[in-house]
Amino acid sequence: MTQPCNEDLSDIPVDTWEDDSASVTPDQIKVLIVDDSAMMRRLLVRALTDLGFTKIHVAEDGAAGLVVAEREALDIIISDYHMPGMHGLEFIEAVRRNEALDQTAIVMLSSADDQVVVESARNLGADTFMVKPFESADLKHLIDDLYQRFNCAQIAWPD
Repeated sequence: MTQPCNEDLSDIPVDTWEDDSASVTPDQIKVLIVDDSAMMRRLLVRALTDLGFTKIHVAEDGAAGLVVAEREALDIIISDYHMPGMHGLEFIEAVRRNEALDQTAIVMLSSADDQVVVESARNLGADTFMVKPFESADLKHLIDDLYQRFNCAQIAWPD
């Protein structure tokens, strides 16, 4: 499962990052969206594109997502919880069983704001949980926190 970096960055003000090697731009980060809803895939692609992401892969179910995940060196996976075929929890389990994918941050996405759903996702390896519908600003904040926590790097967001 993904592990936080060893450095505690919570006390470092955002504007103190001076070393360019400690930051990345969204266009350097590879993201996979796994969702059975074509509309949700489009909404997520649009939100990510608006935030500056350019390396965005999409899959319509967990099985297709696993193929993409195994082929690409991904940084972040955003996966739906309820999907036909391979459920989101099964997808997370499959990703976490693959050592090559173990360091990929996983965001579980669901319309169910139920503590049992959230805990199930986290227990199987999701790093965080986001409830649908979502705001672009919330997605940006969540990705920023995940990237900083697991990669010890700050995202240099475009203006």
